[in-house]
Amino acid sequence: MEKEEPTDLISSLPQEIIRCIVSLLPLKDAARTSVLSGLWRSLWAPTHVNFDFDFDRVTSHEASEDVIRALGRFLSSQNGSLRLCVGFLKGRGDCLIMEDGWVILATKVDLNFSGGGHAAWVRDFRLKLDVGRPCLVHKISEASCFASLKNLHFESVSFLAEDTVPALFSNCLLLESLRFVKCRGLQSIDVEAASSFQSFEMVDCPNVASITLSAPNLKSFRYGGILPSIQINKGSNLVDSILDFIQSPANYEFDTEQLISLLADLKEVEILTLSGWLLQWLCLAGVIFNKLDFQFNKLKELWWKGSSMDRDKRDSMSCFLNITPSLERLFIDIDPQLRSIPTPIFHQYWHEPHLWMDYATVKSNASPLKRLSMVSISGFTRKLDEVILMDLLFEKAVILQRMIVKSRENNCWRVVKIPKSQMHQALRRQWKFSVASQENKYLYGFIEDDCSHPSPKHGEMCK
Repeated sequence: MEKEEPTDLISSLPQEIIRCIVSLLPLKDAARTSVLSGLWRSLWAPTHVNFDFDFDRVTSHEASEDVIRALGRFLSSQNGSLRLCVGFLKGRGDCLIMEDGWVILATKVDLNFSGGGHAAWVRDFRLKLDVGRPCLVHKISEASCFASLKNLHFESVSFLAEDTVPALFSNCLLLESLRFVKCRGLQSIDVEAASSFQSFEMVDCPNVASITLSAPNLKSFRYGGILPSIQINKGSNLVDSILDFIQSPANYEFDTEQLISLLADLKEVEILTLSGWLLQWLCLAGVIFNKLDFQFNKLKELWWKGSSMDRDKRDSMSCFLNITPSLERLFIDIDPQLRSIPTPIFHQYWHEPHLWMDYATVKSNASPLKRLSMVSISGFTRKLDEVILMDLLFEKAVILQRMIVKSRENNCWRVVKIPKSQMHQALRRQWKFSVASQENKYLYGFIEDDCSHPSPKHGEMCK
């Protein structure tokens, strides 16, 4: 008997149902459905819709309303979810060139306002989004097609969006996530969100100087780029946060009080990624973490990132760990490819600077880490400051079960602490190599490992 070919039940679903399924998934999961079949992949092939507007008027209020009406009418005429590539066109004879594009997906929206590589399209602008309530200025009924929008992604947004975007997305009362990527010229973003809003992310927006968020149920705040001014109002429900600051801009005055306020806004997080130089600068400015009026009592996972490990970075990390009593997993990433941030001269101090203390004093002042069970150190080079850090963590982590170190060549070792009384016996074992502790009381043996240990939960964004 001939075998019957298996029925492709997934591809046989009506397209309306497939679109409905995709619209209910988180944006990243929805994109992964493109591997299921050619039919599912076709959902991600954008329909191109081009607007032929006078570019001299494109930023005017009238032109913004024209764009909104036209886009709203088109979306209202479509059934189910739809991904669009919308562009402003500029004619050159018979050739039409897309200068800017939007990518729009029904209940998820990707907007791409790329400037076509033209420097003239990079101008300073600001965005204010009151997504928690209908906009009172732009009373355009077509914008209601975004009322059920849950995920909104802006990429390469230009000054053209300053009026149009707030008008389009003013009544997204169900919006859950907002993401900005590579938005050159964007100087500030001010978001007032409803109770459904949970996630804000911004990556590689080099001109941003100010971020203000008001979101009562915000659970995730993730930022990667130059250090801006950040204010998070009503942020008591935050669960995870990334502060991956690649540098401090030249014209930015390091505001200790403001950064202490930001850390206080994040004190309830369970997962945190921090740039090591930020802790170093705060300590050099005189901040003593265990004298602050708050702690990170819920923090379970910390990822420290830095270009190198020296005495100041090591001791500032140690001081910060004093206010993380519930920490369970610590990831330390020493990556020379990260930008090295020069330390400024501080003329005024929050408290007296305290990184002049010797190691014995730092060690004695370090609080026990009663729940820390796993430590991972990447970029290990066997330098003295790295070994001293290992020594400190072994001393203060009461129940430490595993310490893994990885070299820059991706060789992994599990570190074992050997008491002085067992040193002679341990030296006869086949360690890959061993190093003595700072005070020569212990020997640390390095055993080859398969690098199968857990990775930071924030690793996917920070790559």
